[in-house]
Amino acid sequence: MYKIRTRFCKIDLIKFISHLDLIRMMERSLRRSNVPLAFSQGFNPHPKIAFATALSIGVSSEGEYMDIEITDQIDIEMFKEEMNKQLPNGLKLLKCIYVDEKSKSLMAVIDYSDYIVKCELEDGLSETDITNAVELFLHQENIFMSKVNYKRKNKISQEINIRPLIKSMEIVDVKAREIIIKMNVATGSKGNLKPEIVIERFAHIMNIPFILDKTRVH
Repeated sequence: MYKIRTRFCKIDLIKFISHLDLIRMMERSLRRSNVPLAFSQGFNPHPKIAFATALSIGVSSEGEYMDIEITDQIDIEMFKEEMNKQLPNGLKLLKCIYVDEKSKSLMAVIDYSDYIVKCELEDGLSETDITNAVELFLHQENIFMSKVNYKRKNKISQEINIRPLIKSMEIVDVKAREIIIKMNVATGSKGNLKPEIVIERFAHIMNIPFILDKTRVH
């Protein structure tokens, strides 16, 4: 068995497909590229491919990762070239390498992800005001979010402290009614924090007049 690790982008209109549809697209392109896929055992075998994270619908990325297990070694550059012929616009393999078959899973390797978030404002704010708000937000010892779980048809609400999952957050640019924020938040097996949640908590706690349904994440 051999394992190929790929970095790919998911941009443009493709960012609006679900993670399940992404998996189906990748599987279809792998088959059309005649890749000697390894399959799982059991009643319903499926190709052994794994992703680092599942992007939210509407989030674009140039740093997504996927592992593919194959039965025979193939030329890595030819593999990338053929796959990119099969993939639709907005999906493209950027880098492919062989890794040890027994190497750690992507979820175990990747701990944090960088995001660029563009937020629209109802009213303008100065760069000083928004920068001070970010500093005060990060100085909070606890930043709680509500998570709802269902157990035996019972609705259970749980308060979760997301502050330990936020590594950094900074203002990149401030325009009249648009702010660009860069953040580094937990991803993978140790925690998985969506940037949209950080922005919602930031807006609520610091009373920032974001138009949340017009927030864009990359």
